[in-house]
Amino acid sequence: MQEHSAVHIIVFVTAVLLTGVTCHGSPREDATGVGVLLPLTGDASSYGQKGRRAIEMAFDDRKAQAAGLDRKLTVVFEDSKGNAKDGVSATQKLITVDKVSAIVGDALSAVTLPAAAVAEANRVVLISPVSSAPGITHAGKYIYRIWPSDLMEGKAAAGFAVSKGFKKAALLFLNNDYGNGIADIFATEFSGSGRNVVLKSAYQDITTDWRTIVTPLASSGADVVYVAGYYKDTAAILRTARELGIETQFIGATAIEDENLIKLAGTATEGIVYPLATGFDAASTDAVSKAFVNSFQKRFGYQPGWMEAHAYDAFMLVCDGVKSSKGRVSGTRIRGYLDHLGSYHGVTGDIKFDENGDVIREVVSSG
Repeated sequence: MQEHSAVHIIVFVTAVLLTGVTCHGSPREDATGVGVLLPLTGDASSYGQKGRRAIEMAFDDRKAQAAGLDRKLTVVFEDSKGNAKDGVSATQKLITVDKVSAIVGDALSAVTLPAAAVAEANRVVLISPVSSAPGITHAGKYIYRIWPSDLMEGKAAAGFAVSKGFKKAALLFLNNDYGNGIADIFATEFSGSGRNVVLKSAYQDITTDWRTIVTPLASSGADVVYVAGYYKDTAAILRTARELGIETQFIGATAIEDENLIKLAGTATEGIVYPLATGFDAASTDAVSKAFVNSFQKRFGYQPGWMEAHAYDAFMLVCDGVKSSKGRVSGTRIRGYLDHLGSYHGVTGDIKFDENGDVIREVVSSG
């Protein structure tokens, strides 16, 4: 479904039928905890459960490679439920009760950003596997991510629309940090040279009246619709558009790459185009990636995707940071390791961080 290479890829596809140290506490003598914050329940639970499986496997793999870890490694999972309020509470609990010095999470930018503020204030490292909102770039010195900013995906999606000759775009976007951010980037990149955005409509994650959101598309004059959201809301939009007889070309976001999209929308997904902003290649012959895919498939019975791969790498990076913190483990020491990482070869490819904790990977766009 995608082209593969050793570089970070944005490829367009078409849908068809865990106790550490913080400034607030001291470490236990027998364990070093790593916190994990994911949407384990709620509308985004598919992402969270995939990430949890990958981290459970990474945890077992790490125990098997335990040489150099002078403490027992533990992992503490917390459910963000896919919303900022619960995400912040869970982050505070991981820091003040479980006393972790590093957290892997969240999958959603709208949760990662407020959680990052708590982690930064407590000098706890937070590394997100897949959050992409541009605001994360400047979230703090202790904040990292191994997924590129929406600046890249938004530009690629707009570039695809331009390459196909579309002149009038409608934007439907989830009203959170993720949706607003990537929709704004698309609008900026698309507009100009006779092209313009004719409709912008934000919706809430609790929206149920999708006809109100979708009906204006019919009279907007748009020849392309960009939907900046997750799989559940995008599925609802596609179903509703099909019911209303709207046959305009739809472009989606990478976040809809989930088997639940087709389960929820069925044949309405036919024809939607979306980028895969991922460095992970499940068919790669790279030894590290191949071993991961084979092991995951044997354990869980299905081939891992971008969520599983990035969660695995994020957890392994934190473990290496713990290992490098000889003696007393702290967020500051783990941060020091990540800042001087150079390059880490993981299942998603080579990972490097810039001065803001953003991943550095070349991006290739192809149609």
